[in-house]
Amino acid sequence: MSITTPFLITRPAGKADNLLASLDEQGVAYSYQPLITTQQVTLKAKDISLLEQAELVIFVSVSAVHALEQQIKPQQLPGHLFAVGSTTAGLLQRWTSREVIVPQDQRSEGLLALPQLQQVSGKQVVVVRGNSGRELLKQQLIARGATVKYVQSYTRLPLPLDGAQLWQLWQQQQVRCIVATSNEILQQLFALMPEAGVAWLQQRHWLLVSPRMQEQALALGIGPQHISRAENANDQALLQQIIQLNKEIL
Repeated sequence: MSITTPFLITRPAGKADNLLASLDEQGVAYSYQPLITTQQVTLKAKDISLLEQAELVIFVSVSAVHALEQQIKPQQLPGHLFAVGSTTAGLLQRWTSREVIVPQDQRSEGLLALPQLQQVSGKQVVVVRGNSGRELLKQQLIARGATVKYVQSYTRLPLPLDGAQLWQLWQQQQVRCIVATSNEILQQLFALMPEAGVAWLQQRHWLLVSPRMQEQALALGIGPQHISRAENANDQALLQQIIQLNKEIL
């Protein structure tokens, strides 16, 4: 007999531990299936030079910090430090023993609203990221007169998964709500599914973390009535929404 697990959590491996522990404490039943893994990218001499010269350095994820921590010393980051999310900021602060600026709205839009990023004309900015993403951040900072470069410290890779098998399992578990924290995860779920599974995905309830994700979900055929949004992608915001949805959808 299969166990009913109304929530499917898809955060990457290593980023879900705190959320899953909190769900266990709250007695919320879930299934966990990461879709993406990360792999460190070796920094080039040019990347290290950019980091050493940058006046502002923005870290977009925990993986961005982890990958840099393995390869350079904190003294090689003389610029002001920024992080998109509080978990990333905490890790960066522990590594560098310095102040890290983090927005309350833990998205690119939140960073761009920070007073410290308004007057950036002539400034050298480096965004530490994976193999893609944060184009809005770069575009807006360039529009404000900054010089913006990316440093790729890690790459995201899709896990080799059998979509048909997963779909069968999730149906057996009676998954009703899927928690996705990036457009990449959202797209990967739809790419994995056999044709018949796509309609099933479109009928699930979705917990997403940004207006851009909501736009992507609508484009994939998910109705607006099937979408809820957490304030941001941190564990506490996700947990609050999951607890609320657990009362509503069960």
